[in-house]
Amino acid sequence: MTSETLQAPQPRLWAVAFCVGMIGTGLLARYFQFGTIVSMVVMLPPMLLLIPLVRSTERAQAQDGALSRAVRRYNRRSMIWSFAYALLLFAAIGGRKALVSHGMADSPVLWVLAVLPALPLLYLLWAMGRYLAEEQDEYLRMRAVNSALFATGLLLAIATIWGFLGTFRLVPQAPGWAAVPIWAIGMGLANVYNRRKDQ
Repeated sequence: MTSETLQAPQPRLWAVAFCVGMIGTGLLARYFQFGTIVSMVVMLPPMLLLIPLVRSTERAQAQDGALSRAVRRYNRRSMIWSFAYALLLFAAIGGRKALVSHGMADSPVLWVLAVLPALPLLYLLWAMGRYLAEEQDEYLRMRAVNSALFATGLLLAIATIWGFLGTFRLVPQAPGWAAVPIWAIGMGLANVYNRRKDQ
C-alpha cells in the first residue's frame, strides 16, 4: 500500500468529520436548548475542522496536479466566508434575542441583524468570480465552471420540485437561505466527481 493510497481518503474523512460535527453539535445545542453564546462555543470545534479539511484537500489537489495559486487564494477566501458566516449568524441571532427581550421586537435594527449573515455569502459569490478571473489554467477554470453549473442545476431542480410540493401543501415551504447550503453541496459533489474522473 503506497503513501498516496493512505492519503487519498483524508479529505473525505475530514469532510465527513466536519459534517457530522456540525450537524451533531447543532442537534445537541437544539436538544439541550443552549443559549446563543454556549451554542457558538459548542459549534467552534467542528468549524475548526475546516482547517485540516482544506489542507488535506490542497494536498490531494497537488497530487492530482490541480492546485494553482488561484485555487489556494480561493480556498483561503472560502475559509474567511465560512467563519464570518458562522460568527455573523450567531451575532444576528443573539442580537435579535436581546432586542426582543428588551421589548424592541419592531426595531429597525432587526433589519440590519437579519442581513448580517447574508454578507459573507455575497463575499463567497465575489470570491468565486475572482477565482475564475485569476485562474490561469484553462482546464481548472473549466472544471470550476462545470461544478458551479452542476450546483446551480441541482439547486434549481430541488427548488422547483420542492416549490411545487409546497404549492400542493405536501411539504412545508423552505426558507430562502437554504439555497446556499444546497448549492454548496452541489459544488462538493461535482468536485468529488471531477477528482474521481481525473484519477
